[in-house]
Parts: sequence; C-alpha cells; structure tokens
Amino acid sequence: MIRAIFTNEAGLLWAVVAALIGSAVLAAVVARRRSAPVLLPACAAASTALVLAATLYPIHPGAPAPLLCTVQRDLIAAMSSTQGLMNIALFVPAAFFGALLTRRPVSTGVALALLSAAVEAVQAVTPGVGRSCDTGDLWDNSLGAALGCGLAFLWSRRVGLRPLVAGRREAVRGALALAGGVAVVATALVPFVTVLPADATENTQAGPAQRAAAAKAYRDFFGPAAEAVSVQFVQGFNGQPGTISTTGAHGSLTLGWPGGEPATGLVGPLPENAPGELTDDAAVAAATRFARAYFPWALTDSRTPVEVRPDSAGARKVVWRSRVDGVLMPMGLDVIVTGSGQVSSFSARHIDTPVLPGVTVAEATARSTAVATYPGAVVTSADLVAEPDRNGAWQPHWVIRLTAQQAQGRSRLLLVVVDAATGAVVPVPGR
Repeated sequence: MIRAIFTNEAGLLWAVVAALIGSAVLAAVVARRRSAPVLLPACAAASTALVLAATLYPIHPGAPAPLLCTVQRDLIAAMSSTQGLMNIALFVPAAFFGALLTRRPVSTGVALALLSAAVEAVQAVTPGVGRSCDTGDLWDNSLGAALGCGLAFLWSRRVGLRPLVAGRREAVRGALALAGGVAVVATALVPFVTVLPADATENTQAGPAQRAAAAKAYRDFFGPAAEAVSVQFVQGFNGQPGTISTTGAHGSLTLGWPGGEPATGLVGPLPENAPGELTDDAAVAAATRFARAYFPWALTDSRTPVEVRPDSAGARKVVWRSRVDGVLMPMGLDVIVTGSGQVSSFSARHIDTPVLPGVTVAEATARSTAVATYPGAVVTSADLVAEPDRNGAWQPHWVIRLTAQQAQGRSRLLLVVVDAATGAVVPVPGR
C-alpha cells in the first residue's frame, strides 16, 4: 500500500512535506526554549511525522471503514516484498533519532511498535482512510523500529556518545509493555472487525491477469481515464474463488477470481455525504439504470423490493432477488442509492439458477424440527433458500431462526437449518 500511495497520490507528497517541516520547526522551537540542542529533536519529530502522514493520509475520503484485518501467515514473504521493505524503511529514521534523543532504544522501539498497532487499528475502523489492517504491516514496522534502534545503539558507541540505556530491566519492561499494548489493541478490535487469514504472497502479489482484470473493471465503472491505484489478490480457501481488491481516487471494487466479475464496490458518495429526499420510485429508477448498465442479469425473473436505510440521509437500498417454486435463489444484487439520487455502492452475486431436488418438507415440519433441536426456544422466522452442501451441490434448505431466554432476561439468537428435501438437520459451521 505504501508503494502505491507514494507513486500515485500527489496529495500525500504535499502532506509529507508539510508534516516534516511543521513538526521539525515546532520541535526546534520547543528545544530552543529549553536551551537544548535543536537538530536531534527536529529530526525525531520530522521522522515520526513522516510515519503518521504516510500511514494515515486518507487516500479515498469517501471509502467506508473496511472493518477487516488480514493476518499474514508468511511473515518472511511479508517483509521481503517491495511493500514490506518500504514499511520497514519507513520506521527506521523515527527509531534511530528517537533512540538517540531519549537514550532508551528498547523503550523507543516498543513505543513505535505500539504506534504501528494503533495505526493498523485506526485503518481498520475509520471511514475515509481507504486502508485496511494488516499484521504484515505491523511486523514490518516493528522490524524497522528494532533496526533503527539497533543502529542508534551502535552509532552512539562508535562516535563516543553517552551510552544508550539498554539493560535487562528495560528489556523486560519493554516486553511486558509491548505484549500488554498489543493485547489491548487486539481486544478492542475483535468485536468490530473480521479477521482474514492470508499469505502475504497471496494477498499482495496480484499477477498480470488479475491486474488487467482490475484495470478493466475500474475503467468500466469510473471512465476510460480512471486508474486503479492499488490491486491486491487474496487466494480462496477450500476450493472457494479468490478475490481481487482494487482502489483508486474514484472508488473501490472487489472482483471474483477467476472470472473477474464485480462483487462489491463503492462507486459514489457515501449516503451521509449526499443527503436528500428520495422517493422509492426514484430510487428504483436510478438503481435500475445502474443495473441495466453493469448487471443486466439481475433484471431477469427477479423481484425488486426497496428498503429504507434509517439515519442515512434519505438513502434507499434497492434489492433484486429471485424465487423459483418458493425457494430463494442464490443470485442477488443490492444497490444503495443516496438521498440525492446517486448510486453509492453495490453488492452483486451472479449465480445461475441451480436445479434443486423437490421440496418435501413443509414449513410447519421444519419449525417443529428446529424447536425440537432447541427445546424452549421460539421461532422468529423461517425462509426457504437454495444453499450448497459440503460437496458443492445445491439443496433446498429451511433456514429457521429462533430466540431462547437466558438468565437476567437476556436473549440468545439461534439458527437451525433443515434440509427441505430430506428433513435432516444440516450442521451449521461454527454453531
């Protein structure tokens, strides 16, 4: 991400220049007032400002919070890639000058590692930044901080400066502070983000075919002059398709791979940035024009309900779904239209209508099966949907949702899936 930003975002360059000059001047003024040397505080402040500008500069102000954190399983690949090397180099100056200024290399390294963890957390939950949390970045930044502190320690000894404090007690305190700080950040993030395991090579090294598909899709949605700034590829697991993620100045898209078909996208302003009073008919008309241009398959044999999005400045969600013999098919298209009538985002699932076994289990029977599975629970909804089984074959399933009362008046949400052809309870992963 750092590489893509520096090579495509002119605004970041100006932000970096302003941050470097402003922080250096401020630190120099403070040092001079305290009758202290000016150069070292200025360099430490400027290098830290560089870190913050490069990692928190909003590359796409209209982007929603990603609420995603990628956990890299191959840390060697994460640090040896071009992006990894740039992430390492980014933290070296701050660690070097910070260690020389504080005389405590271990504490400086721990502080910068925790700063990196905080930055990743902010990227994961903050709208408009246009980044996402990645443990590979945290690893690279921490390695750069350690390298910078080590260089400062060696430099101070070589030039005969006052020795830096790096005893066992400081190391123990630093390790405890680092572990505690990372634990706090992780605990705060877990309720809000989705953790995605991935290999660094799979996540960052999009091949020529994937980059070409991303570039074409980006031009199709945003115009022939639009350029995709960042392209990443995540390999699918257990036979599932992979995902291409691409971002740029105009918006962001995700594509399925192989195939390159758009799956989700932010293609216009966020609803809160384009308020207005939009009628359902106007929302359907705007969404239909968008669907006809990009997803004509969604307009065939489907129904078009409209949902109001509360507290979203008058936005509407237009939804296309298809049912065959009462069974909800896997295809789907959701289009968010802002109150001002602009398409904001979409989510698409293009799957041909599968051939299903006949439905032999009535809804009442499925409800009884669900209650027998969780005695005392109350059924809140039942829907007949087409879902793939463990072997990938499509089956009709009754999806039954229930609630059960617990201690202190709390309710527990439950889910039971019943095969509508056989009546058997279908195991639900993770439940």
